[in-house]
Amino acid sequence: MSLSLRRFSTFAFAILICASAWAADLESGKRAYDQKDYATAFKEFAPLADQGQAEAQLYLGKMYMMGQGVLKDTDKAIRWFKASAYKGNADAQFFLGSIYLLPKKDIAEGLKWLRLSAEQGNKDGQYLLGKAYIQGTENLARDPVQADMWLRLAAKHNLEFYGNELLAAEGQMSAAEIAKGKALAEAWKPKHDLRLDEKPHIGGKSGS
Repeated sequence: MSLSLRRFSTFAFAILICASAWAADLESGKRAYDQKDYATAFKEFAPLADQGQAEAQLYLGKMYMMGQGVLKDTDKAIRWFKASAYKGNADAQFFLGSIYLLPKKDIAEGLKWLRLSAEQGNKDGQYLLGKAYIQGTENLARDPVQADMWLRLAAKHNLEFYGNELLAAEGQMSAAEIAKGKALAEAWKPKHDLRLDEKPHIGGKSGS
C-alpha cells in the first residue's frame, strides 16, 4: 500500500471514529433530556453543538428557550436554533419561525423559516403557515387556498387537532377555494434539507 493511500485510510478511519463518538454522545444526551436530566443532557450536547452538530444545536436551543437546566435566555435559544436551521433542520426552523412570528417580533423573518420547515414536512410548521395564510398579516396577504393546502397537509393521517383546525378554517372558504387547496395538497411533495445560503455568526461557546 502506498504512503498516500495509507494516509487516506488513516484519515477515513479517524472520521468514522469521530462520527461514531458523535452519534453515541448525541444519543446519550437525548436519553438524558427525555429523562429530564438536563445537566447531563447539556454536558453531552454542548461540545457537539460547538462542533456544528445540528441536532445538538436544536436541543440546546430548546433548553435555553424553556430554561431546562440553564437560565432561560431567548437570545441564546435563537442563536442555537438559527445555527441548526441554517443546516436544514426542520424542527429548528419551526422553533425559530415561531419565536419571530407569534409575538409579531419579525413577521417576515418568522414566515421565512416556517416555510422552510413546512416544505420539509414539519406538521407544526405547516399548521402555523396555514394559520398565517387564513388570517393574513402585514407581510402576508390572506390566501384561503394556501391556507387550506398547509392545514390539510398538517392534518394528514387523521391528526385530530389539526383536522379540527382545518374544518374551522374551511368555514371561511368557498367550495372552489377548498377544492384548489386540496388539489395543491395532493400534488405536494416534501423537500428535504432546505436551507438558506447565508451562514450565521454563532460566536462564543455554548454556555457563554
